[in-house]
Amino acid sequence: MNKGQTVFLVDDDPGILKALSRLLRASGYTAEAFGSAQEFMDSYNPGAAGCLVLDLLMPGITGLDLQQWLARSGSSLPIIFLTALDDIPECVKSVKEATAVLRKPVGASVLIKAVEDALARDRGARKACRL
Repeated sequence: MNKGQTVFLVDDDPGILKALSRLLRASGYTAEAFGSAQEFMDSYNPGAAGCLVLDLLMPGITGLDLQQWLARSGSSLPIIFLTALDDIPECVKSVKEATAVLRKPVGASVLIKAVEDALARDRGARKACRL
């Protein structure tokens, strides 16, 4: 189902990274975890297939900053934002290009559904580029 695709996780909370990594791997996904946006940027491969599960608010380079950096680099990597903020509609205004904006703590089934949708979106975009 996600053959050749990776779920990239970026969050400054080690506990969340560990929990999400375990959940995704237990659900059959390949997951790579990064403790900061900079860590992800340093290892970013523009050709990598998959999606990004990204914390909205992090110290230093925020999730929005990383989204903008990816957009400037021409990336079509689908992004699922996670946030602890209560005002989801306000967050959505800021992250219009996101595949989803989910509130922490996110339920397992909600996250898996968002990941499936994002990976399908990535496959579709890659297929369209090959036509």
